Amino acid sequence: MLHKQFDCIVLGGGLIGLTAALALSKLGLNIAVVERNPLEKLRQSSGDQRTTAISASGKVMLDNLGIWDSLKANAEPILDIRVSEKNTKGFVHYSHVDADNEPMGYIIENEIIKKTLIESNQALANVSLIFGKSVSGFSNGQAAIQIDLSDHNMINGSLLIAADGENSHIRTLTGLKTTKIDYKQTSIVFTVNHTLPHNGVAHERFLPGGPIAFLPMTKQRSSVVWTEKTSIANELTNLDTDDFLRGASIRIDDCLGKLSLIGSWATYPLSLTYAEDIIEDRLVLIGDAAHRIHPIAGQGLNLGLRDIAHLVDKLAQAQHTGIDVGSYEVLRRFQSSRLVDNMSLIAATDGLNRLFSNDSRMIKLLRGVGLSGVNMAGPLKTLFMRAAMGHLGQLPSLLEGARPTPSLNLNGLIR
Repeated sequence: MLHKQFDCIVLGGGLIGLTAALALSKLGLNIAVVERNPLEKLRQSSGDQRTTAISASGKVMLDNLGIWDSLKANAEPILDIRVSEKNTKGFVHYSHVDADNEPMGYIIENEIIKKTLIESNQALANVSLIFGKSVSGFSNGQAAIQIDLSDHNMINGSLLIAADGENSHIRTLTGLKTTKIDYKQTSIVFTVNHTLPHNGVAHERFLPGGPIAFLPMTKQRSSVVWTEKTSIANELTNLDTDDFLRGASIRIDDCLGKLSLIGSWATYPLSLTYAEDIIEDRLVLIGDAAHRIHPIAGQGLNLGLRDIAHLVDKLAQAQHTGIDVGSYEVLRRFQSSRLVDNMSLIAATDGLNRLFSNDSRMIKLLRGVGLSGVNMAGPLKTLFMRAAMGHLGQLPSLLEGARPTPSLNLNGLIR
């Protein structure tokens, strides 16, 4: 029977869970990653068409963790972002020229990130990947948390980090109060080739049912996230391929020329889900387990990366002073450090979706004026750009390009 002691147990072998394990390993902690899917299944190509928009600060973090060199050949820089609304003259154009010629982000396929993270964690002596197992229960003790696995083995840890997604099993077991709002929208995600170059420009067009975004990828491809009311999305996915692609192209004024589908499309129902508290004794929620937001701003994974970076700093500070990394006081400081960022982005993405889904003629007129106003207001436009790039506020060590060590940011202990 497996009965082993770890410093941290990460539940969930997705992008956030594997990144968390890699980041925490830099502190010299012994980490276990528990994932219900077998490793062989995760290694295989699943046909997942999803991509991730990595912000500029997220790129710094991945570089700091030593994996950017393995990703950069498949990372397409986002040089410009053009935001507009159908049938209005209002638009905002964000240019990398206004950001010291730095890309505002990068688009990378999820499967490539996942493969790189698995290989990086497998190479570490202080990370154990326990795949093909699920958690059947857990119990908190004074000095450790015990995890019961589906194969009747047990593992112990000082801290359990739940990174098991929007429908977090651990969050359910704890009974942490969670708010969930069904947007009654569905995102259709697919990849296309196109006859005209994208030139590194991301397009987002707001429509009554939700936005459609074309995100630049390598090899003259684009990742498309087409959000619509669920009833309409169901109708769209029943169209033949030519009609479906024609509908997508028309919505961005055919600016990429003729589209051709790569693979197939997939659909994802959208909701806002967030836990009102993200900590409990020896337990913390991160990523979608803590907050699943609307994809309207492309910030979901970046929000999870910031969770990880702040958590690493708080655990480094605890190590430096000899405090138990799973103590409630350490976790309380982490929750406090994430409150403003999490709630601000939850409110912003929810508000944007509701604002641009309102088909009132007066509201539509005001939206057009607002977009044009932002485009002409230099300081406000720069503020939005810095927010999208992840450059606002006091950044934790990993996002600044510093190695997380127990001696960093000690003044954070008194926050």
